Amino acid sequence: MTTIPPSPFDADTRDFPGEEALDALLASHRAPGILLQRPYPPSAFPNVRSRLGGKPQLPATLDWPLGMHYGEETPMHFLAQIDCSELPRVDDAMPDKGMLFFFAVNAEEQIWDGDEPGTSVRVLYAEDVPADTPQTEPPPALQPILSAVASDRSSTFPWPQLAGEDGPRLHTEWPLLAHRLDTWPEWDMIPEGDADPDYDAYSRRVSALRLGAAAAAIGQVPGAQSAKPWERPAPMPWNFPVAWLRMQKDFPYAGIMMEDIARTLACRCARLEDSEALMRDALQWVQRGRQIGPDQACPADDALAFREWIVGLAGEHGEGSVTGDIIASAFTRGALSIVARAGGSTDVAQLVPRELYQAMESNHLPFEEDSRHCAAGYGSRSRAVIHQMLGHAVLLQNTGAMIEEDPVCLLQLANDDAIDLKLGDCGQATFWIRRSDLAERRFDRVEGVVESL
Repeated sequence: MTTIPPSPFDADTRDFPGEEALDALLASHRAPGILLQRPYPPSAFPNVRSRLGGKPQLPATLDWPLGMHYGEETPMHFLAQIDCSELPRVDDAMPDKGMLFFFAVNAEEQIWDGDEPGTSVRVLYAEDVPADTPQTEPPPALQPILSAVASDRSSTFPWPQLAGEDGPRLHTEWPLLAHRLDTWPEWDMIPEGDADPDYDAYSRRVSALRLGAAAAAIGQVPGAQSAKPWERPAPMPWNFPVAWLRMQKDFPYAGIMMEDIARTLACRCARLEDSEALMRDALQWVQRGRQIGPDQACPADDALAFREWIVGLAGEHGEGSVTGDIIASAFTRGALSIVARAGGSTDVAQLVPRELYQAMESNHLPFEEDSRHCAAGYGSRSRAVIHQMLGHAVLLQNTGAMIEEDPVCLLQLANDDAIDLKLGDCGQATFWIRRSDLAERRFDRVEGVVESL
């Protein structure tokens, strides 16, 4: 007879004194921070001024900052603006009014901590930015994000980029809602003299606490998602659902979606055998999407012809020249592009149907499945991946703040694939400031670093 081992949750076997000590340690180091939520869907955005990307509302007294890249002066990329009056009061050193503007030289290396302060990142602050302040146009010399310049080969990073095309110069625009957030330090940041908890036990508990704190702050939980009807449902034989596609009478919903699906197929299929005709057709659809316009609905005839082109690539029964998985990935790319476009355009937001918003919701929630450090038999678990201000920052490499003297996490941006915000290798970018500088509004002394997983 097989003996069943005792459960680790059995009251007779659990180390309750150890649990109590860990609980007490976590409670003593809990600190308030701010979670910056990207609200979803774009068809129901709140009226706030804090946001990621797009163009900043710089007052006339502030110039678009310049940085250094390979010894040459270059305009910085705009990452975010934060209206301090919209933030919960969790730190008295933070201003309670005015606007913070975050910039960085977002080139391919993303090495922000290797130069003197102000050469790779810059934070500007204005005490008064009226609501009707116009958006500032970027300098003509602003380079493509991640140095994605025209090349002789196609690329899919940071977006499906064809040969001869530059990548985007502006980050995706999306509003931010600020929520109070409980935060906890990394294990390495526990001061000497405190209890010395087991690393694995502490890390697992903090990961769970962060997940729960994020879910409580935004009122959403991991797994609240709908399956994408165009993707393979399970690792089993499957054909792209051409019958479903033919029922989507308004698909694609705008020129940006037609353009990006066709561009992705051109990038993915460039090396297929006998791809010349496919590439020619794909590039024609890219051009047609541009002619229609990124914010404009596709005419019915164009939409029907585009759907039938996809059906021809897939084949009625999966016998086409392009696999269903490749076509599905192109559909996901197109769905991401139109939803991202809707983040900065109320016209596009109204073109996207509720079913597509539901299908893409999981891409826009601040949670992801994490299979690292999982005990055998427990499978993967979710973890929070959030944009944050103040509190204990997440440290991917456990290296601590780059500022030694009383550092404050002014802003931490997480890698956000849904809006093409690429930070390291699925990493994050953190803006650090000394508490004394924060109190004195010395934002010119902010330093930044990009970490990777």
